[in-house]
Amino acid sequence: MSVGMKTYVRELVARLPAVAPDLTFVAITNSDLTTDAATVRIAEDRAANASWGEQWTLPRVIARHAGARDSSIAHFMSVYAPRRSPIPYVYTIHDLIHKRYPRYFSWKIPLFYRFVVRHVAARAAFVLTDARATLPDLQCFLGVPAPRVRVVPLGVSQAYALDDAERLRCAAIARRTHRLDRPYVMYAGNHRRHKNLETLFKAWLALRQPCDLVLTEEGALPFDVSAYRSDWGNVRFVGHVTERKLIELYAGASAVVQPSLFEGFGLTVVEAMACGSPVVVARTSALTEVAGDAALSFDPLQSDELTQSMRALLSDSAFAEGLRRAGRLRAEAFTWDATATQTAASYREALEFAWGRT
Repeated sequence: MSVGMKTYVRELVARLPAVAPDLTFVAITNSDLTTDAATVRIAEDRAANASWGEQWTLPRVIARHAGARDSSIAHFMSVYAPRRSPIPYVYTIHDLIHKRYPRYFSWKIPLFYRFVVRHVAARAAFVLTDARATLPDLQCFLGVPAPRVRVVPLGVSQAYALDDAERLRCAAIARRTHRLDRPYVMYAGNHRRHKNLETLFKAWLALRQPCDLVLTEEGALPFDVSAYRSDWGNVRFVGHVTERKLIELYAGASAVVQPSLFEGFGLTVVEAMACGSPVVVARTSALTEVAGDAALSFDPLQSDELTQSMRALLSDSAFAEGLRRAGRLRAEAFTWDATATQTAASYREALEFAWGRT
């Protein structure tokens, strides 16, 4: 799973028992989780994503630990789920990027969506998704009607909520740790083709003023990076970073850019806003839904628009400060406690739908 998907699972599992004390939880997992719920640990090879174990072993584990069969539901927290479940369930689909851009992914992905995801979605009590922007895709690609979808926005951890003094302190640490002597713009996320990173590189190169470009995570880029060399700054690949190091990088950025052609939510947008970084997003449905008026936006196919936005933030400190304040206020609307509370509400609905329980 992606970093964002893992964050979703980790934050929900940690919070659900507290926000829904009327429900009893069992977490079935192949990784370490912090939670007050009962936990059933299964080996990775028994239920790896899109594996035979997931299809055959996981349903048996669910049946064994579900409790009263006439009053239990499951929650599959990503698209990786068994075709058959021994109990009713809700199903999280963060986005349908794989269906929109199948050419960017393995040939196996369309088969998985055709024979697993579509089947699981059709039989879910409810499908949970992160933003209203995904509703048309759920209908178009999977045939899930809007009345069976619950939109539950993601949240941002309180660890990202920096005041001005803490932001400046974290920014100094980031500059010292990564030897960033110039202002920098930043991208946080994976390097897949739909992330549209070449547009970011083109826009950065056209700045023609002192500025580095910082990218997190590992993985080759789908274009020739050597074509983007600047006399005014450097491209800095910092790899996978801890949450604390990510916060520090956000805090020091002159702009955090999300240039993706398509996102289901854009968790890095609210993370960066909470840290007090000015944010620039591609003008696509989910990103503008999440960012609202608290970020600059650009046509994802027009690098010159992105250059203009970054230049404005680099050259006008008052303008950048206004965007910092707006971003902080916007980020306050997204909390993991709210995500967990709304998710628990969908469980109660599903219990009523499946078993007539109130």
